[in-house]
Amino acid sequence: MPIDPHFPPFLQRLVDAGATPLVSGDAAVDRARYRALSLARRGEGYRPEPVADVEDRTVEGPAGDLAVRVYRSGLGRVAGQARPVVVWLHGGGWAVGDLDTHDPVCRAVANRLGAIVVAVDYRLAPEHPHPAPLEDSLAAVRWAAGRWPSAPLVVAGDSAGAGLALGVALRCRDEAGPVLAAQLLAYPGLDPTMSMPSVAENATGLFLEKSDMRQFWDWYLPDGGDRWTAPLGTDLTGLPPAVVATAEFDPLRDEGDTCAVELAAAGVHVVHLPGPGLVHGYFGLTEIAPAAAVRRAEVLDVLADLLGMPGVVPEEAAWPTTEPLGAWLERGSARVAVDLRGGGLRRLAVGDWDVLDGYRTGEVPKGRRGGLLLPWPNRLRGGRWSWRGTDLQLDTAAEGAAMHGLLSWQPFSVLARTQDTVTVGTVLEPRPGYPFRLAVALDYRLEPDRLTVTVRVRNAGTHDAPFGVGMHPYLHVGSEEDGAIGAAELHVPARTGLDLDGGLPTGGRHAFDGAVGRIGDRALDDAVTDLTRDEDGWARVRLSGPAGELELAVDGQWPWLQVYTGDTLPEGQRRRSLAVEPMTCPPNALADDADLVVLAPEEAWSGSWTLSWQPA
Repeated sequence: MPIDPHFPPFLQRLVDAGATPLVSGDAAVDRARYRALSLARRGEGYRPEPVADVEDRTVEGPAGDLAVRVYRSGLGRVAGQARPVVVWLHGGGWAVGDLDTHDPVCRAVANRLGAIVVAVDYRLAPEHPHPAPLEDSLAAVRWAAGRWPSAPLVVAGDSAGAGLALGVALRCRDEAGPVLAAQLLAYPGLDPTMSMPSVAENATGLFLEKSDMRQFWDWYLPDGGDRWTAPLGTDLTGLPPAVVATAEFDPLRDEGDTCAVELAAAGVHVVHLPGPGLVHGYFGLTEIAPAAAVRRAEVLDVLADLLGMPGVVPEEAAWPTTEPLGAWLERGSARVAVDLRGGGLRRLAVGDWDVLDGYRTGEVPKGRRGGLLLPWPNRLRGGRWSWRGTDLQLDTAAEGAAMHGLLSWQPFSVLARTQDTVTVGTVLEPRPGYPFRLAVALDYRLEPDRLTVTVRVRNAGTHDAPFGVGMHPYLHVGSEEDGAIGAAELHVPARTGLDLDGGLPTGGRHAFDGAVGRIGDRALDDAVTDLTRDEDGWARVRLSGPAGELELAVDGQWPWLQVYTGDTLPEGQRRRSLAVEPMTCPPNALADDADLVVLAPEEAWSGSWTLSWQPA
């Protein structure tokens, strides 16, 4: 089964290995198959991650002996603090999975946190439907609380186990304990109705399938759910701090996202960590996907921070991921992906329409498509400029100009996230040619018919800092073939163009007629200004084609636009879309001191632009 080319390549390897679907309808067969798959994907050379001690034992459960496996990291106390105790509830749809299938995950949790981990072999559906798995899980948590009374107690799980963990936290709140220090919910299963958009969007071919979850819920809740199994929309106040981790290509993604939002709204301290480019179950896919290993470590490090405990990094050699991570949002049929290399827009799709001419995960985009251009947009002649009597020299591109700023490949971090917004940011450190320190943040807000982008810049240095900023979306309204942009109709609300030679200003200006109409064979690479603005102070570019109509609007902080038909791009990407670039200043602005923003120390600037769409 082929997968979307924008997905990371390890997904195809999972599909080729026969990892989907999980469920045949015979629970005994499915358990054996899931166990075999879990063991097989570890690889022939797999060796268990060493821990100080592993103990298999039984504790008293509601139906007799309950099997648990205890992992000890061996660190004991650190700085007078007892190490945490994590009760881990495995995934598997409440019907498959056991202590062995999740053994690598529990070892990693123990070592990364320096913790004691108690893995629970709770009873499974359909033979033992709800409330049996929840009752067993609660019994294990109460046993751990009595066994290590002075240790911070965490309830944690993945998938079905994460749903159980939240149910346990609610029971502990309502039944006078035990007191939990935190909860970790990794891609939790929380909605028996399966009504959220991600269920349909990620229904097949991505490890966990919609049909799998339907069978799992039917087995687990033959008599219907309750507030322990379907907690969304119920009272979540008074719960312990939470780490909620979700995966982008997961039927359960929206359930976890909604849980994080509702926990925060209930006053619970929550850290939400999406899993860009990852699938359901990625905690157990680290042997296949480097990005899964990196994200799992990040999730556990956040839990360590939440507990105030120093995390522990295993002694074996570690490597950074080779699969770049991103951030994403979804509202209605609209979906946006933000690249954490540079903080710009990698993809924006509305249904089957790629509104932005973007690029695949991990690619180096041509033409700086989607990028943030800072501390200058466009070109700087020879990379030379001066500031208050000091001559400065920046690195130059092959054509002899310094191009599009310094942030194109710099790592960004996710600073904040809600259901419809994500904020990413970085710090531009001083360097030769630009000796200023800027804190940079981008706020992306997605609505069903509009994307709003706000760029914020703060002078984090000790001297006045000059800069310019731009962004570089390529608007796509038709075929992806070279030359297709010629069929589009364009209106640009500008009356003046800059005289350019090789993209650099020659000193003059000319009248610009923004009523372009059908683009045809016209080659555009124009820096324009003197924008015509509506009563609200915004200027609006309109582009329409066979796929629909787009409107890019800029607020008063953007007095310039660059309009580019992509004639110099590589073959296969040429004249198939139109770059419309909001800019605060023209090309060569640093050298010409033209429309620069100058911030005093700790002073901040912000500017917003929007992109809205109307499919044909």
